[in-house]
This record gives sequence, structure tokens and C-alpha cells, in this order.
Amino acid sequence: MLMNPQPYKTDVAVLILFFNRPDHLRRVFDEVRKARPSKLFLYQDGPRGERDMPGIEACRRVVEDIDWQCEVHRKYQERNFGCDPSEYISQKWAFSIVDRCIVLEDDDVPSQSFFPFCKEMLDRYADDERVWMIAGFNPEEQVDSPYDYLFTSVFSIWGWASWRRVIDTWDPTYACLDDPDAKRQLDAVMRQRRYCLDTLRACYDHRASGKEYYETIFWTSMVMNSGLAIMPTRNMINNLGATDGSTHYTGSLQTMPRRLRRLFTMQRFELDAPVRHPRYVIEDVDFKEQVYRTYAYGHPLIKAGRSMEELWLNIRYGNFGYIFKAVSRRIRKIFGRDRHW
Repeated sequence: MLMNPQPYKTDVAVLILFFNRPDHLRRVFDEVRKARPSKLFLYQDGPRGERDMPGIEACRRVVEDIDWQCEVHRKYQERNFGCDPSEYISQKWAFSIVDRCIVLEDDDVPSQSFFPFCKEMLDRYADDERVWMIAGFNPEEQVDSPYDYLFTSVFSIWGWASWRRVIDTWDPTYACLDDPDAKRQLDAVMRQRRYCLDTLRACYDHRASGKEYYETIFWTSMVMNSGLAIMPTRNMINNLGATDGSTHYTGSLQTMPRRLRRLFTMQRFELDAPVRHPRYVIEDVDFKEQVYRTYAYGHPLIKAGRSMEELWLNIRYGNFGYIFKAVSRRIRKIFGRDRHW
């Protein structure tokens, strides 16, 4: 900390999750430093072994470069919990201290206007229980709209914000799966929204694991409470995750289907003030349908075409190890399909 730090710029809390990738983290933290939030939460998972220590120590040096006035909270784990439940642990920790917060992982690079945008949305919809979260990543990059954001039931966790009132509804036991009427309604919602059955299967698997997986915990909370996400009409986040060392993607951009590859290469925008607010809190169904096509939800021909494109690209680039893993994963899925019914 400098002797004469600058005052904070945006009165908002920011949680940063990181592990051992200092180059990624530096790009995220550079944007946070420019935004100068009033509160900063730093969560780092612990080492898996000595090989992680250089990266872990380098990451800590990155986030110690705090040159503005802010309240800093640190939770540096001594042992390794893994991505899950670290994400759940870190978010429950931050929201136990503040009632609203922005969440960034070490590969979510935000635009500068993302911070005041979240601040304004967090204040404006603090008591509106129809609204569950604010997303920063728009998978369509830009949406033609007279407003600066819309409401949707599809959302991304690549840079987001929410309230304690939402996090307090998170249920790591997935009790809705054991309630026959709730399960009936959940099944109906999944059919109506054309969700992949893998999502529901993941809820069962995550519960059986004994670990908290915040993605499915958050998803069930949102679905079972008919929550909506605020989505900016222009993308505000770049994701760096499709690289070596990433947790959720083990391939490469060159072997990724072209439409999905764009998710990692699209532009991020700055928002002009003042924010143009929509008049009504109602889901933008047209946007939802666009996202469904992007991710091939309910579009089996698009999904099959993407699978063929990915197979061809992996053959072209000689990535036979990835092909073997993908085929093995598909076989396991086929034989485990009826495990929970």
C-alpha cells in the first residue's frame, strides 16, 4: 500500500478468485486497480504441492499492488480445495460480510464501465426479488436495443454481481430434487426452456460428491425462484479461460467450433453514461432464443454439426489424446444416463 493512496472511485465490493496464474490475474487486477472499488475481497486456493508455490506467491504479489483507499479482506487457503468448493466458499465468505458484491475470477477481464454499471444495478434492484444477478458477459456480443440492458433467464458467470438475499437462498443439499412437486415443476421448466438433461444430472452428481458446486447450486436457486438476470446489451467481459491450465476447458481455441470460439475472442465495450433503463422487468425472449442457438440448446442439428466440426479440427491438428478422452466421456455418459431415474 502506498503512503498517499488515491481515494476509491466506485463504492462497490469486488471479490477476486485466483490460484496460481499470475499472468491471467494481472490482466484482471489491472482493470480492478483502474476502477478503484471501495472494498476488495481476495480469495486464493491453497497449493496442491510445492510445484504450485511459485505461481501462488507470484499471484499474491500481483494483488498486493493496491494504490487506492479500500477495505481489504483476504482469505488465503493453506490447503487445496479445488475449484469446487473454493468458488462456493469464497462467495459465501464475501457475502457474509457485505450485502452486495461483484465476483471476478482470474480469467474474467472486465471493461471499466462494468464496475459503475454493477454498482447502479445493485442499488436500483436491491429489493426487487424478481432480479437474481447482474451478468457482465453477453454471449451475443451486441444486442440491438434502445436500452443498455435486458432481463433474461439465461446468464453467464464470467463476471457477475448479486446480493446477499440471493446467496442466502443457495441450497447445497438440492432439497428441490427430493420434493416431488418441486421436481415435477423443475422437469417442466427444463422441457419448456429446452435445458440439457446434463444440467439436472450434474445436480445429482454434485450432491453425491459431498462438495459444493456453486454453478449448479446457483442455477437451481435461480430456476426454483423464477429469477431473472440483468444482461448488458453490449458485452463487458473477456474470458481468458481457453488456455493451458484452465479448469473447465482442456482443448484449445484452434480446435473449438467457430461459433463457440467467438465467445473467447469477442470485443468488450464501455458503456456510455447515463444508463438507459428498460421500462419493464420482463424477459427478453428473442435474446433467449439467440443464446439457445449459440449454445445449441434444443437445436440437435446445430449441436451435431458442432461435434463434427470439433472432431475434424482435432483430427486436423493431431489432437488424438483429446479425441480419446472425449469419446470415453461420451461412452460414460451413455451408460450412466439412467442412473438417477
